[in-house]
Amino acid sequence: MENLISVKLSEEEKTQLKGHIEGIIAILESKLHTLIPEEKRDLPKMGDKTVAFVEKALEYGEQYPNYMPGFIDVPEAKIDFETVRLLRNINTPLARLTNEIDDTMTLAGSEAYSAALSIYKVLKNAASMGQAGAQEAADELKNRFPRAKKKTQEAEKVNE
Repeated sequence: MENLISVKLSEEEKTQLKGHIEGIIAILESKLHTLIPEEKRDLPKMGDKTVAFVEKALEYGEQYPNYMPGFIDVPEAKIDFETVRLLRNINTPLARLTNEIDDTMTLAGSEAYSAALSIYKVLKNAASMGQAGAQEAADELKNRFPRAKKKTQEAEKVNE
């Protein structure tokens, strides 16, 4: 088994990370808004291709205020636009970071799970040779093995 990853953080690093995350949450949490999927789906979206359009439209809204009907609040729309700019500058590096965290968790989890599967096979083999304690260890791992439970449950349903 090739080990592709080994990440260790010092207690100081863990404390610093926790503090930084708590700091970001403290600053942003009360300012952020959560949408349910239906709300999000039904909203018009401003993407990369519409940023220039929105920016120019807001400039024209300021330039020609007497053309603007009362339901268009140009100053508030500019605040919203600046909010998007600010949050994109925060979200882009955080999204990259969360993707790398996810990939690292996947890789580390894969290595740990592969090692655990090998340990389980070794213990089953040792148990078949009558090695002390191996049968108990293999049995305990068998009870914790995710697929074994599903197969057992499916077999029980078929036998009912």
